[in-house]
Amino acid sequence: MLTARGRGDQSDPWSLPLHPVLAAAYPVVFLFATNAAEQVTLEPLWQPLLLAAGGATLLVLALGLLWRDWHRAGLVATVLIIGFFGYGHAWNAAAEILDSQWPLIGAWLLLVVIGLIAAVRAGRFARPVNRGLNLVAAILLALNAWSLGSTMVAFGSVAPPVDDLANLQLVPEDPTDLPDVYYIVLDRYAGSTALEERYGYDNEPFLTALEERGFDVARHAHANYIKTPLSLVSSLNIDVLDLDALEAQASSPRDREPIHRALQVPLVVPAALKELGYQYIHVSNWWTPTTSNVDADRTFRYEGQDEFTSVLAQTTFIRAFSDPHAAPDDPWDWPIMRENNLYALDRLDEIPALPSPKYVFAHLVTTHPPYVHDVDGSFTGRGVVAERGDVESYVRQLRYANSRMLSLVDRIIASDPGAVIVLGADEGPFPARYRRSEWAFNWREATDAELEEKFGILTAVRVPGADLEAAGFHDAITPVNIFRIIFNARFGTDLALLPDRTWAHENLYRFYDMFEITDRLDRGS
Repeated sequence: MLTARGRGDQSDPWSLPLHPVLAAAYPVVFLFATNAAEQVTLEPLWQPLLLAAGGATLLVLALGLLWRDWHRAGLVATVLIIGFFGYGHAWNAAAEILDSQWPLIGAWLLLVVIGLIAAVRAGRFARPVNRGLNLVAAILLALNAWSLGSTMVAFGSVAPPVDDLANLQLVPEDPTDLPDVYYIVLDRYAGSTALEERYGYDNEPFLTALEERGFDVARHAHANYIKTPLSLVSSLNIDVLDLDALEAQASSPRDREPIHRALQVPLVVPAALKELGYQYIHVSNWWTPTTSNVDADRTFRYEGQDEFTSVLAQTTFIRAFSDPHAAPDDPWDWPIMRENNLYALDRLDEIPALPSPKYVFAHLVTTHPPYVHDVDGSFTGRGVVAERGDVESYVRQLRYANSRMLSLVDRIIASDPGAVIVLGADEGPFPARYRRSEWAFNWREATDAELEEKFGILTAVRVPGADLEAAGFHDAITPVNIFRIIFNARFGTDLALLPDRTWAHENLYRFYDMFEITDRLDRGS
């Protein structure tokens, strides 16, 4: 290695400036470990980690070759890296007392300049400071890597439930005449009651249009559970959840990793259809737990920026250039979210032409924040949404989703008139009081209107040639029974229907501790 005087220096390898690379890797690993509950594989980690470490390496090399002093180059690089990766965290901490980012930007740049001056003038202290920074950075990175590794090992220990449904056999009357099966989940699509009373929107034209296309519509349907992973695991396993078993696998009462991992193991509905010869096509969105499934034969996934990278970017100095309307707790890159949505919708439009029989699962967020779509699908942006408000913005995005769903349904029916189609939601929108204080909101104290807004959902099912009402379909059905009814009506099973019950938890700190709210919901006439 070259010193400031240009001589090789191999007498003190511990002072080699490794800390810039470790300092660049640390915030990536730290954020991933902190948000491990939202992850199911390490895949989202590698690209930003390599970019951060690679960028730090190039920075050190450039500064070292420029100055011929690797110790000083390392110190300067680490100051720049901390300045870049730390700004977003500083803004999140200061946002409650500052109306604008400009005071913080000025103060932050001043601190960086002071750090750079100190690094450049380190002189004889440069070598011991490098040694100290190497040790501190290595320890911090190792601790977070250990935490992350422990989490992923725990993930691997989560096994699929073993019960009578795990080996469910479908016996259709004519095995040579198998309909395509579509399960399209529109996240946070509200039920009719909440749309009318809370959002002032009459959704009857859309529901009637579905009925004209052969759907049975449950206008007072409700979710079984309060959050997406709970609801999806239950509906795809056509059973209630073993909440005690999930909590036993959790590291704490708030740990969502077990239920997220449960979305990745073989699930009853796709497994039974695959056993019958179906191809499983999976259409994902930016939410990591449903980006893939172990049973999927083919997965359509947007390859642009993912959820983790978007969140990471907002912890860096990139935050200083973000939309001024962005709230401190809004990590979404809105244009990227829109591209994710459009990619999923466009791929769904193409899927009906693929060979049959196929089972298609799509988890769509076109009725989920951020509200990036106007009625015609054009981009909105934070400023437009802030001006219109969440209620109008939600309705306009829902109307766009409605138009895309009707177009998709027409494509599916044109390709396979006998196709089985489920258009449903996993949960409804969160009430305004919840959005203002997510972790502190107590669902035991929620009003009936707030419960209806959260648990009322879209549910529409199309099974040509079947009498769904005779099979048990009714106006207040819940997702746990949807595929029990479909399998009984079209695939020769004789599954007992379960009671249509709904559960909430007190708050996110007690994620698996549920209490029943069925009797507080609008059950229709």
